[in-house]
Amino acid sequence: MKKETPEYLSDIIELLLDAVCVVDAKGCLLFSNPAFETIFGYTLEEAIGRNMLDFVYPEDRAKTINAINQIVINNQQPRFENRWVRKDGRIVHVLWSVYWSEEKQVRVAIAYDITEQKNLEQKLIYMAGHDPLTDLPNRSFLISELEESLSVANTISTIIAVLFIDIDGFKQVNDFHGHAAGDKLLKTVAKRLRHQLKKEDSVGRLGGDEFVVILNSISSKQDVVEIVDLLRQEICKPLEYNNEFLSYSPSIGAVLFPEHYGDAEYLIQCADKAMYNTKNSGGNRVIFYHSGIKLPSVKQPE
Repeated sequence: MKKETPEYLSDIIELLLDAVCVVDAKGCLLFSNPAFETIFGYTLEEAIGRNMLDFVYPEDRAKTINAINQIVINNQQPRFENRWVRKDGRIVHVLWSVYWSEEKQVRVAIAYDITEQKNLEQKLIYMAGHDPLTDLPNRSFLISELEESLSVANTISTIIAVLFIDIDGFKQVNDFHGHAAGDKLLKTVAKRLRHQLKKEDSVGRLGGDEFVVILNSISSKQDVVEIVDLLRQEICKPLEYNNEFLSYSPSIGAVLFPEHYGDAEYLIQCADKAMYNTKNSGGNRVIFYHSGIKLPSVKQPE
């Protein structure tokens, strides 16, 4: 005996905050509830009869088609996520729960708006990898970027330079002008480094007044010398705080890969040692790492 659908079911569907969609075998929307407009921005009059893929974010269409095929062909009831482009142009993240009816040749789908959750996840991921003061990548994120650069350099046989930058005079700025002045100095240095570097290069803050720069696809040591001189001049531009100009300059250590072979941590350590040589030599210049600076040995590639 066939079960009768309770009369109040349609009222419940109307009240749901999630969109309930009925879609035909061609992918066209046949029915939905008012939540559809809330989530996607289109009225039901605008959406019914249109192919659902029209609304899907272009980069997510292939995986959406694959998910639908798994539902229809393999009779699965999976959940999958994709992004939709709302009528106002905003991107909405959606979690779908879908059922395919072979008898009626329709799929019934429930759309959950998870945009807020996704945005929070992305924010937390970003915060975990960036320095809150300068908004630069932090040590862990920078290490990952450098490892990726080294992998590419090994594949295409190119040169990478790693710069370790320490701000001489930072402690004095903090001591005589206060931490607000020190923070302004660090944020200014970060901004100037970002402005001077190419898109494919990277800069991060390790902590304190220490920054690391990754220069990708370098042709020669002379290229690095010229770039470092530009960075040094940019960093040293006057910075005013409370009607006074702050006094500071950079000590820079550099190391070239694959001339000095090693992983990300090793190369940063090399550049760090070279930076201390620079600092001990008066600062405001660059010294390249060389074999005279003692470091743990690293096995060369065969």
